[in-house]
Formats: sequence, structure tokens, C-alpha cells
Amino acid sequence: MVYDNIVLIGFMGCGKTSVGKILARQINKKFMDVDKIIEVEQKSSVLDIFQNKGEEYFRSLEQKCMDELMQNTGQVISTGGGLPIYSSISEKSLIVYVETEFDVILNRLSVKERDKRPLFYDEARAKALFNERIHTYKEVSNFSIDATQSIQTYIHVLVDYILDQRVL
Repeated sequence: MVYDNIVLIGFMGCGKTSVGKILARQINKKFMDVDKIIEVEQKSSVLDIFQNKGEEYFRSLEQKCMDELMQNTGQVISTGGGLPIYSSISEKSLIVYVETEFDVILNRLSVKERDKRPLFYDEARAKALFNERIHTYKEVSNFSIDATQSIQTYIHVLVDYILDQRVL
């Protein structure tokens, strides 16, 4: 099946943005990061939006952003960790779950990086959220990559899948 876009989903800090940038370069597609688009449009960080306008407002911005992105094709799109929980993703998209373990995420994120993520303030709450979301990530994705491997390894696996399936 030919898909319009590749959408990367997974928990905060799993590497969606890093994977997306490299993948987009390797397959010569445009990279789009939903959180960055929202921050530019709102002239505010995700953290500030959560604190000043609330999570519900932020989730509405995510859906609006996805709706606008889905008007175009040939993109690699990195989403926020909650987007597949609260928003819809076009069925015309290859949805890739960047799968990793919670402890791996903790090791990757510095305390400073965790502080920028409003739902990561409380580690126990973040782990519970991680466990709640896993089922949805698996359910909505068409393909999963094991992000506990080196980034070069799983990018190679993903590129091979895209080329073999003639995704875009």
C-alpha cells in the first residue's frame, strides 16, 4: 500500500524527532515535528502552553496541526507522545511506533530535558502514563521499530521496510 506520509508515534523521549530527522534525510522527504510547529505558531513552548492554557487546549492544537499536515504528502512527521491517544491520524499514513522501554527513556533524558516535559515531572506518574499508552501505540501503528537498538540499526530496518513496501 502506498501511504501519503510516515507518522512516528511513541512515548515522550523515545526518539521520534531524532529518528524522523534522519529518516527524512535518508528517504529524501520533508521532516515535520508537531510540537515544534505548535511552538512556532503559538510563540510559546509546549511546557508554557500546558501551564498557561492547559492540556485540553494543547491537545486541540495538536489535532489542528495534524489536520493541516495531512493536507500534504511525502512527509515524515514526529508527534508528541499523547497525540495518538487524543487525536486521529489519517489512515493514509504509515504509522510507526518507536518502541522502547521506560528505563531506556529515563537514561536518555537528562533531568533538564525531563523538566521541559510537563507530564514527566513525577516519574511514577510518567511511568504509569507510559504503561497506559503502550496498548494504544501498538493498536494504531502499522509497524514498530525497536528503539533500544542503536539508532543506525533501527533506521536501517525502517528504511528497508519503507523501500520493500514501496510506502511513499
